[in-house]
Amino acid sequence: MPPFARMNPPLALSLAASLVLGPTLLAAAPVRVDRDLEARMRDGVVLRADVLRPDVPGRFPALLVRTPYGKKSEWGEDDFAFRAARAGYVVVVQDVRGRFRSEGVFDPYRQEGRDGFDTIAWVAGLPFCDGQVGLTGLSYPAAVQWLAAVEAPPQLKAMAPAMTFSSGRSFCYFGGALDLSWLPWFYKEISPDVRRRLGLSGPKTADEADRAWEANGDAWLRHLPLRTHPALEGVAPAFFEWLDHPDDGPFWDFLRIESRYDRVRVPVLNLSGWHDEGYGPGGAARNFAGTGQWGGRLVIGPWTHGTPTPRRTRVGELDFGSAAGLDYEGLLLRFFDRWLKGIPNGIDREPPVRIFVMGANAWRDEPSFPLARARPTAYYLRAGKRLTSEAPLAAESPDAYAYDPRDPVVDPHGGRLGPFDQSPLESRPDLLAYRSEPLARDVEVTGPIEVELWVSSSARDTDFIVRLLDVHPDGRAYNLMSPTLEVLRARYRNGEARPELLEPGRIVKLRLANGITSNVFKAGHRIGIHVTSSLHPHLDRNPNTGSAIATEERLLRAEQHVHHDAEHPSRVVLPVVPR
Repeated sequence: MPPFARMNPPLALSLAASLVLGPTLLAAAPVRVDRDLEARMRDGVVLRADVLRPDVPGRFPALLVRTPYGKKSEWGEDDFAFRAARAGYVVVVQDVRGRFRSEGVFDPYRQEGRDGFDTIAWVAGLPFCDGQVGLTGLSYPAAVQWLAAVEAPPQLKAMAPAMTFSSGRSFCYFGGALDLSWLPWFYKEISPDVRRRLGLSGPKTADEADRAWEANGDAWLRHLPLRTHPALEGVAPAFFEWLDHPDDGPFWDFLRIESRYDRVRVPVLNLSGWHDEGYGPGGAARNFAGTGQWGGRLVIGPWTHGTPTPRRTRVGELDFGSAAGLDYEGLLLRFFDRWLKGIPNGIDREPPVRIFVMGANAWRDEPSFPLARARPTAYYLRAGKRLTSEAPLAAESPDAYAYDPRDPVVDPHGGRLGPFDQSPLESRPDLLAYRSEPLARDVEVTGPIEVELWVSSSARDTDFIVRLLDVHPDGRAYNLMSPTLEVLRARYRNGEARPELLEPGRIVKLRLANGITSNVFKAGHRIGIHVTSSLHPHLDRNPNTGSAIATEERLLRAEQHVHHDAEHPSRVVLPVVPR
């Protein structure tokens, strides 16, 4: 029996509008909104949802959004929820456990599998639902879809997770380094509601938290040790729990989707952007590869983190042209129309992969991803800061720099995502910049990127960041992905479950394999590589001591060497697509 639902008096909204879905013109139905419907979870905790639905007789398929950001933030007369309700869907927007109108204690991600399963059963049993449920949402509301789906709820028929992860080890940590954006996320997005619930002092609204972060954020991002961070004390126990588990292991199983793909047998629309948060594009590609046989799709555009729109064509400092926009809401409705309503609109007969090729600034359909026709092509780091297709055949002196965590490389663009000119950083002594000769022809790179870097360090542990850049003829050098995809903490060179400290001065090989992009390096451009050991405020600083980083206060200078001789051929391997 579905959990109990209590119906509050409805807010009836009649909206005179029409909706165009491909060639089909549908008349809009009036929309009814029921606030704070109650769903009781298996442990008795009540979660509350707002429900938008056509205010006409009948039973309709449902779309469920579960959010920690306040359910009212997900719907309004101009939002997707209303568009979907007018198109004949029941739209359920629920506060997850421990957030806003829902009961319980918020423990990010851990409770979402069971609560998602129970909520899907509750939605399917609502008297105006036809028993079919789809899931949708972006970021956290996307993650909860996967966490529910791997519980195999029988009423789930399709889902559309946008910009989310496939594993906690490429989500909270990247290459073993902590993604520092979790600090402002917990402080600005999560802690105000926690303080309000617990009666704690400090910001209790998003505006108050934003103002406090504006005044103190720079200092908080540099606070050491992280394990005693005052800004999150008492309001973000999960953050400190994550800090206590820097190595991979059973602790992270609650975020491990990749090992449970066999439990997901429904069509999945995976969407991300090449400049999304680091977990996004790789997560979408891996999730598609693991479940695509059930009618799944993969869409990756040039975007950063957030909802694509038809007019969203400028990303960072670059405008990718009118083709870069996307009617994301229209795509969602077309996808769900096929799988929840059985409308033969052809989406299931189209190529399953659609990617935006930056540089060419065009969309392209593909039968699979990664592309079978891509050819692994090596570019070698060479003396004179050159990047060549010829491997070194003899001895070459290593390049060197000193990394001081008291003076980290600072993103000149304030930590924003998207393509930005990185060339101003090349004046720093703690960054190495390698460039190819100007390209004689266009070179397309589409797919996973792999770096093999031979290094030695005076430290017992340190970080190396290797950034792939599109260098324009005027010298501007644009990044192609989030820097969280381009880092490796040296202690994890043999795997994140097997930390092994360095022997100072000994040469070792690092393999960085999280990078992913699609970009045409135009004729006359150069392929560029930056090598450094820090990038604030994207990543936590490695103190170079070899101790537990979350509790370390000491900061040591490290002498870094990058080797590129015949015996130690440092290189980047790019998936070059014939054109």
